[in-house]
Amino acid sequence: MPTKNLLAAGLAAAALCVLAGCGGTTSHTDPAPASLKAIPGSPVKEVQLTPRAQQRLGITTQPVRAATVGPSGRRGRYEVIPYSAVVYDNNGSTWTYVSTTRRTFVREPIAIDAIEGTEAVLDRGPAIGAAVVTVGAPELLGTEYNISGEQ
Repeated sequence: MPTKNLLAAGLAAAALCVLAGCGGTTSHTDPAPASLKAIPGSPVKEVQLTPRAQQRLGITTQPVRAATVGPSGRRGRYEVIPYSAVVYDNNGSTWTYVSTTRRTFVREPIAIDAIEGTEAVLDRGPAIGAAVVTVGAPELLGTEYNISGEQ
């Protein structure tokens, strides 16, 4: 499964490049569709998109919501995100991208308790209300891993 996700991320990054117009008719004054910024003390990088790249990728987000009933009817406090917000790295670890500011996204580790239909019930993850990327997360992963898809 992780290899498939990394392949999907690579294909998605190639799509980002195509959608944003790299390798085509862009001029030297056009900004790169995405930029990466190191986060001190973290292997994760902040991904910032241009307005055009975000629009072309159709990036959408949904807030993390709280649930009091978890898997198999267990009571407790759980965070719930759409399963489409879950990405896997090359080691099989689970992550989600959180929108930290306008057009800026940071990958955060999550621990999944269960997957129920189209939702992931988390043991650990972003705070309730945080905006997680539900469309375009594989493209962000490919961008962060610098998988361009160009030969």
